[in-house]
Amino acid sequence: MKTIIFEGKIFKIGMIQFFSKFTKKAYHWKISPVKFLKIKEDSLPNENFVKVKNILSGICGSDMTFYTCKQGPSTAFLPMPCSEITYLGHETIGQVIEIGKNVTKFKVGDRVTMHKYMACCDLKGIDIPCQNCKNGNYAICENYGEPSKINQILGAGFGDYYYAPQDQLLKVPNEITDDQAVLIEPFAVSLHSVLKCIPKENENVLVVGAGMIGLGIIQFIKVFSPKCHLYVMEKNKNKHEFAKKLGADEILTGDNYASVANATHAKLYQKGKNKMVIGGFDVIYDTVGKGSLFNDTLRWLKAQGTLVKVGYQMTKTKFDETPIWWQGLNIIGCDSHGVEYYNGEKISTFDMVIRLMQQGKLITEGFITHKFDLKDYKKAFKLLIENQKNAIKVVLKCSN
Repeated sequence: MKTIIFEGKIFKIGMIQFFSKFTKKAYHWKISPVKFLKIKEDSLPNENFVKVKNILSGICGSDMTFYTCKQGPSTAFLPMPCSEITYLGHETIGQVIEIGKNVTKFKVGDRVTMHKYMACCDLKGIDIPCQNCKNGNYAICENYGEPSKINQILGAGFGDYYYAPQDQLLKVPNEITDDQAVLIEPFAVSLHSVLKCIPKENENVLVVGAGMIGLGIIQFIKVFSPKCHLYVMEKNKNKHEFAKKLGADEILTGDNYASVANATHAKLYQKGKNKMVIGGFDVIYDTVGKGSLFNDTLRWLKAQGTLVKVGYQMTKTKFDETPIWWQGLNIIGCDSHGVEYYNGEKISTFDMVIRLMQQGKLITEGFITHKFDLKDYKKAFKLLIENQKNAIKVVLKCSN
């Protein structure tokens, strides 16, 4: 059994953080805490588990955070106990090849995707789940910092096989292809973000960033609110046409503050390098979340507007809080996926994505731009680190 792991060793993380300041080659050195291991295969941890053979697995932004060791020492995660080993890869499509006696949801041969990946109650073998997990909101599990009762190498998407409790997985319908299925998880993230704040008719909406998640958000905004005015801010011109194909009405170019003011017919004020927009966007989805962008997006919202914070950085940051209280802004944090309430129905984000795919309401072609064999994972990460202009979703082929 082969699997890619991240070793949570401070020394190795510190070494990569230091040397990567001088050369990006450091990310791929042997001292990296990301390792491709061959381990002895084991039996199922218990009778509620299944064994899955991976077919494809996409590289997520969180995988990039691990690979490039971008974790900061002052974030809210630091006080939380962490595992010595993290198995990488959760945007998956695989096939069940073994089931435990108590498994009722799957049979051998079923294609499945990972529904849950975060350190929640189900994945830790906690018998009495917390209230959030009971409600389907496993991403905010109250037992995140508690030790796991499952002491076995399980693997994940970046490997040939992995073991999972049946409640971690979701069956993929036959009419959905493998290439479509590997997009279910990132699409679920985008959908979760949009359902946190569905734009209203004629509202001015901005999506910052046209990467995988941003492009998904563009598409879902137009599925649920086709009559809003949707703008996109993306430096990479190669992605502009695809963003328009998915529903963007206009791409903002030139100076960010000036383009925001022009698009929304707002007033732009400036003193030196300090700028402020009055009367900007109704809703902004920030899918980048780095550098001074949080500071800027707060200044691009109209009074009582809403910022949906999707992108993130794993380091402490500074920002001017003035617009929050002065303009009465709403800030919605959004992580991963979970249970949604839409039109009176309680449904998981994954199930809704699958339903929309089956109904033909989603464009899926064009998202996967690169595929690499699992053994060439360093080449895949290198491509993403170098910010290849036409890269959107990079996928690892896990089956021989």
